[in-house]
Amino acid sequence: MTQEAHRRRGLGGFVMRTLADEALARGARVGVLGATDDGRALYETLGWQLSTPLTECVYRP
Repeated sequence: MTQEAHRRRGLGGFVMRTLADEALARGARVGVLGATDDGRALYETLGWQLSTPLTECVYRP
């Protein structure tokens, strides 16, 4: 997550492109990413595609 004062400056895109490039260089062929709705907007601009929505479940006996 990026603090509000630092958003919309390209940092998230830079970090994600750098991580994806490194993963590809190390042989990754599939990426799986869990994201908030706000994060999803960024990731889709970087070429990520929604496969299925995630559901959060917590079990506390």
